[in-house]
Amino acid sequence: MPAPIINFPILGGGFRHFSGLLPVQRMSGDVHHASVRTFHVPVTNTQAIFRGDIVVMADATHPTQGAEDLPHNIARPVPAPSVANPGFGGTGIGNTSMAPNVVRWTPGDTTGLIAGVVVGFGQTTLWMAKNGFQYVPAGMEAWLFVDTDPQVDMYITVPTPPTLAFNLQLNAGADVLTSTANQAIKFGVSGVALNPATIALTATLPLRILDSGMTIGNDPANPQAGFVARVTFNSNRHYRGNGPFVAT
Repeated sequence: MPAPIINFPILGGGFRHFSGLLPVQRMSGDVHHASVRTFHVPVTNTQAIFRGDIVVMADATHPTQGAEDLPHNIARPVPAPSVANPGFGGTGIGNTSMAPNVVRWTPGDTTGLIAGVVVGFGQTTLWMAKNGFQYVPAGMEAWLFVDTDPQVDMYITVPTPPTLAFNLQLNAGADVLTSTANQAIKFGVSGVALNPATIALTATLPLRILDSGMTIGNDPANPQAGFVARVTFNSNRHYRGNGPFVAT
């Protein structure tokens, strides 16, 4: 049984909107079951990244293209670089192909190749540890743990009901919207929610709507509080699904 987001037994209440995507259930026997991979965020990253964010492979149109070694292999920089860029001095092993670069999903993107959903921050650098970062600020190099299962079920909040009744739009596609005001910097939680205005049958949408989940008190018709939806990735946009080849 998926763990519920709602924690108060009242209609539409008790959940925090704009909390990102929360993996709750994987397909039994799926070859990508619990497939968490390490990815790299380059120092040229222009968007803060949180747990619950969708990330896409960096390529020529989603900069910056490339990859990096793992931080425990990185040699001491000479000369000393910005403390936000611990990889400036090169790597001790020199294998810069271990962790592909990723960037945060931008709503409306029709070409990005989805890597998955961020579930944690891996191989924490000294800079992150000393500053107590629970997220990746823009302009800081970091490494992410990303759940790359293309069939993972996820919960996501919906701030307002869609115009058409939700039960008539199951298995349609949808995009997300980002609220920077709701990004929880202290706890590293995403400020993303499902955008009900984007629900459509458009083939390039990143998410497929499954249902409203199995949470008591969840009301998809509540205009004041919104509700929680269960979604999965559009396999045609995911690199482990039927996504196109890209040079990263």
